[in-house]
Amino acid sequence: MSHSGRRAYVNAFPACNLCGESIYSFSTGVFEIIRRNAPKDMNIFSQHNRRIDGRPTVLDEVHFDEMWTWSCTFRVPLSLVTVSFNPFDTSDPEETFHLSGVGELRPRQEICLPQDDNQIILWNYQSHLQNVFPTPKLVSMLANALTFPMHERCWHLMTQILDVELIKKNTKIFAHAMCQPLLLRRPVSNPGRFHTVVAQSELFFGLPGRFRLTPTAFRGMGDEDPSHMPRDFRGADPLNDSYVDKVVAKYASKYTKQREKGSEPTWQPSIPTHTMSRRSQGTFRPRNVFLPTELILNIAGYLEHHKDIQNLLSVFPHWHPMIPDSYWRRRFIDDNCLNNDQFPPEDALDWQHLYLNSDRLLRPSLGWRNRQRILSQLQGTKVRFLRQLKRKGE
Repeated sequence: MSHSGRRAYVNAFPACNLCGESIYSFSTGVFEIIRRNAPKDMNIFSQHNRRIDGRPTVLDEVHFDEMWTWSCTFRVPLSLVTVSFNPFDTSDPEETFHLSGVGELRPRQEICLPQDDNQIILWNYQSHLQNVFPTPKLVSMLANALTFPMHERCWHLMTQILDVELIKKNTKIFAHAMCQPLLLRRPVSNPGRFHTVVAQSELFFGLPGRFRLTPTAFRGMGDEDPSHMPRDFRGADPLNDSYVDKVVAKYASKYTKQREKGSEPTWQPSIPTHTMSRRSQGTFRPRNVFLPTELILNIAGYLEHHKDIQNLLSVFPHWHPMIPDSYWRRRFIDDNCLNNDQFPPEDALDWQHLYLNSDRLLRPSLGWRNRQRILSQLQGTKVRFLRQLKRKGE
């Protein structure tokens, strides 16, 4: 669906504070969208008069085929002590924070989230009671607070990069790390826009409709260059893209056929032809540099991106066969925050080829490209979080 066509079906809301894209509301309701995209045999939610509830982990099994529908669910860090929290002011060490559960934005711009971080609450659009709410009790108390929403998909990927318990124990620092780019470029006094707040029984925690950020402002902060980030892939679900599985299966099948034909390439490590000395006796020749496999793996481990490893091996090409497939498999999974159990064993395919050429092989997948974009954004949050956590311990 084109960007212009998408606007006819959804209402744009403020940005996710992790990836910078909007959190959207669809007139059909998130539950119906999830039900359409979930495996047919999954009984994932319990229905009540005005709500549908379940566990956030059920979303881990779903791939949203319709563009932008992945962005409908979100959660926020909740302040449990004071409603006047300013994430840019770290002077109050007594402030405690709690991660909310997962909720949705309604087309009428109402927001509600469960307090339990292991719960997801969605509106039951088929109920005749869906527009009947108790009197909002928290609007006046929370009118001056700021909301820092984040997509549930982005939060899931964040927990693959950082230990979730470490984040929960230091949620205020995490909220501050999310907001760090804005601190340098824009005053916090900008209120954003207001939305109606609903507090429904004890299952919901009403939130202020005062959002910190919009997608335009997020991109204007310089965290990403819009001219180099076409929008055609941003609406694709970054999780559970079947294209990745198809590529892996294709190369596993190809590898198996080569092995059956006896044409599997056999790599043999080169043998040093001379003894190296501490002082060079002549012109430096990279091909004469031989190191133990363990040391080569340690060097590669310090390199964060597969392109860096490609550059390393272009200088020392004879190191290629010295790195086992188990290492390449682990790097492919860890670098892309994938599930280890969904991929075949190390001897099933040429993992080195797949890892070093993943940009080219997986580029047709819009979901994969969106995943890489989000992961690059999350790395910045991770760096700020760990830096501020270190300062706290000093």
